[in-house]
Amino acid sequence: MNVKISGKKALVVDDYHSMRVTLKERLVKLGFEVTEAENGLEGLEKIREDIPDMVFTDIVMPVMDGLELCQEIKNDQALVNLPVVVLSTHADASYILKALRNGADDYVPKPIDFKLLEKVVMRLIDGG
Repeated sequence: MNVKISGKKALVVDDYHSMRVTLKERLVKLGFEVTEAENGLEGLEKIREDIPDMVFTDIVMPVMDGLELCQEIKNDQALVNLPVVVLSTHADASYILKALRNGADDYVPKPIDFKLLEKVVMRLIDGG
């Protein structure tokens, strides 16, 4: 898949710097302008400053985890339609269901299959 997106902004929320860097590089190659945050609270502040077109978040993080971030986004009328993709090493069904119930629009297990991530991005950018 040779996808190219232009003029779209993404926020990457993960407490591991190396994961943020890797994901940012891939998203920039797709054409996103990427902002980073270390935890859900920092991510939420950045979202409220400048609403991105898509959020990619880990689940397990200090301060505010990815599930709480999903809830905050989906409970805010201004953000309710913001697509959120959860990326996590917790790939069992209970975590996936928990993420979706908390407002995630999709779930990609780590280590990330970037072809799968591209498909998820294209589906969500095109409106679901």
